[in-house]
Amino acid sequence: MKNQYVGDIGDFGKYSMLRAFVDAGVKVGVNWYLTENDGSNDGKFTDYLNKGKMRRYCPEVFDALIGIADKKDKSVTDIEDSGILPSVRFYSEILKPEGTPGDREQERSCWFQESMHELADAELIFMDPDNGLLESDDPTKLGGEKYVLPSEVESYFIEGHNVVYYCHKGRRPYEQWEAHKSLMFERIKDAKPAILTYHKGSQRSYIFLIHEEDFVKYRKIIDRLLSGWYKIFSEEYTSKGNPAGEAVGEALVIEREDGSRYTIEKRADGRIQMKSSKEPNATRIVTVDMFLRDIGF
Repeated sequence: MKNQYVGDIGDFGKYSMLRAFVDAGVKVGVNWYLTENDGSNDGKFTDYLNKGKMRRYCPEVFDALIGIADKKDKSVTDIEDSGILPSVRFYSEILKPEGTPGDREQERSCWFQESMHELADAELIFMDPDNGLLESDDPTKLGGEKYVLPSEVESYFIEGHNVVYYCHKGRRPYEQWEAHKSLMFERIKDAKPAILTYHKGSQRSYIFLIHEEDFVKYRKIIDRLLSGWYKIFSEEYTSKGNPAGEAVGEALVIEREDGSRYTIEKRADGRIQMKSSKEPNATRIVTVDMFLRDIGF
């Protein structure tokens, strides 16, 4: 993240996505992965604020950005102070390792450890690098400050946080993108995946690694967001497929007098799936309310 990006059309989608989790009661922490401005034109796509077409998706964020986006000295501090993301904790120390490779490695390690302390109370930590995920754990790589390291994602997750990090496809061909977006799910086998992609401006993807016990709650938030932002946010799948449809807990099996078996299971997304041995290739999926109504509750 750079201060010059504040308020552009990508920022609007990002804050609106995080706002959906805040409004659902999730305690969010943001590590900006803040780097110095570079004098480019990146971050100047703010004309959407003059048209108003996007306002209906999240009026609170849209209206607040109107007063921020065109400021000459805009910064992430404006976002922190605006109330766009109420109750969110922020870590906004600039990431700028200098010196020898050993010095840079030590500086980055200290910077990251401080972020863990500052965001210790967060349930969900958002990592907001300029470019996305580095495919190695080398903090001394040229330009490495523009990326999150796989070990940093893993450290947050191991400490009990759910994690979402920014990433963009860039010029990767399909096969490379499929491998890249699944990289952390191959590394952290226990993480439940979700990937949201925002389609205004350049393609921006947000890659979630979710603890199993939080997955149903997060799926409901994600599903509401996808419903309200149709064709602006979409979902991508990974090498793990779509874990929302996985069965969780023990199945309830009912044996009937004719010898047939009826299996009832709860899915990871909170719905109920039902199968009959008479129709092994057919699965009925319903909400819990529909299920209770069907059985007379």
